[in-house]
Amino acid sequence: MRQWHKHGDEQIRALWRMGNAFKDSYDDMNFTQPSLSTITARTLIVHGDRDPLYPIDMAMQLYTSIPHSYLWVIPSGGHGPIFGKMAGQFVETSLAFLRDEWKSE
Repeated sequence: MRQWHKHGDEQIRALWRMGNAFKDSYDDMNFTQPSLSTITARTLIVHGDRDPLYPIDMAMQLYTSIPHSYLWVIPSGGHGPIFGKMAGQFVETSLAFLRDEWKSE
């Protein structure tokens, strides 16, 4: 984790505390199809097809539930597939999406 988080051990501890808090709180986890269908913003969903934490089915459910959504599945991508060698392509793709220049294939 030190390789990615350059602000030291306190940043890493804060990230672990935040992640551990998810198991005790469901306040912001209302990811039902009816609630997701109310999202009106164009949405880019990015998911690695080898994510060990969240199955690709979750990304598909988001994609089919959110109107005007786009799904970018990163081949051989794990959890956080936008880091490392994909970082540059993620920045380019995200900026193109935000400028409304991104075209799905």
